[in-house]
Amino acid sequence: MAIKFPKLRVAVAGTSFAGNVQIPVFQSHPRTQVIAVASGRAERAEKIAKEHGIPAHYTNFEEMLDNEKPDLVSIVTPPEQHFPMTMAALNRRIHTLCEKPFAMNIDEAKQMKAVADDTPVVAMVDFEFRFLPGRAYAEDLLRQNYVGEIRMAHFITQFGWRSKPEDAEWNWWSDASKGGGALGALGSHAADSLWLILGTPRRIFCDLATFVPERSGKPVTSDDSYTLLIEFESGARAVVQMSSAAGINGSHFGIYGSDGELFIPNLMATELRGGKRGDRVTATIPIPEKYRLAPEEQPLRAPFRVLVNRMIHAIDNRLPSPSPNFDDGAKSQIILDAARESARQGTWIEVVRT
Repeated sequence: MAIKFPKLRVAVAGTSFAGNVQIPVFQSHPRTQVIAVASGRAERAEKIAKEHGIPAHYTNFEEMLDNEKPDLVSIVTPPEQHFPMTMAALNRRIHTLCEKPFAMNIDEAKQMKAVADDTPVVAMVDFEFRFLPGRAYAEDLLRQNYVGEIRMAHFITQFGWRSKPEDAEWNWWSDASKGGGALGALGSHAADSLWLILGTPRRIFCDLATFVPERSGKPVTSDDSYTLLIEFESGARAVVQMSSAAGINGSHFGIYGSDGELFIPNLMATELRGGKRGDRVTATIPIPEKYRLAPEEQPLRAPFRVLVNRMIHAIDNRLPSPSPNFDDGAKSQIILDAARESARQGTWIEVVRT
């Protein structure tokens, strides 16, 4: 007879991505219920609570934790708040899901990981892109040696939702001191993917750019675009180019090896393309049914639901934190820190994994 577990009581910090993706998934999941939401803006917390039928809302995160005593907390705030909020949750022995980018720097990331390792909770990072069908199947094909020895990777992503000053108001995204910018928001996903596929990076070169220098009459201090070159311990190379200021959305992820090549044609790909050495052209590779996700109103809810299922399974069975966990978060932070230092110095930076 299967054990019937009670619903996990979830508290959420954040109202933007949290309101669009995370809260709807937690509210519709048979094993979770959102009991409280927190935001630095009282009107936003109240609005999201009302929209989603959440009984309590707060402006003070720690007050929410102490009053509501949740089983699980999801931290979906600007990056500068990740460290204090995560530490507050872990110190109360609350299962913790932290949004990416994981931290402001590697020192914060190391402390968060160390406390999580010593605390009997499940602690994960929201790298939900891992569970998109195209990426999940591509990673399995690469593990099966589809392209042979991996030698090159191209990771190109362009978004048009911040291409003009009027497209987006000035907020934390425009403020480097709060962890804003394309490198953190988009590069953290790329860093997670490349470390998983290509292994440990050896050295990094990064160029940061800000194509829209002002929003809402205020200066933008963060990057909206970047180009990243990475050399890995294996000898493989990667080129990563991403922008939130392009005129149109588009993405392309290509892996090239000694025996073939494999492409994920876009973020929400329903099929791959690939070819083996000697093929004259690449061919379509259908994604098997087992990798496909049930369609949801917001496309990122489906992969996020996979991550939530993984987290709940670990909590129910008292298992170690499954990947993507705080170790994965710290790895991505190593790449982001090296990239920022490279951009500051204008030179290649050796990656030091501490």
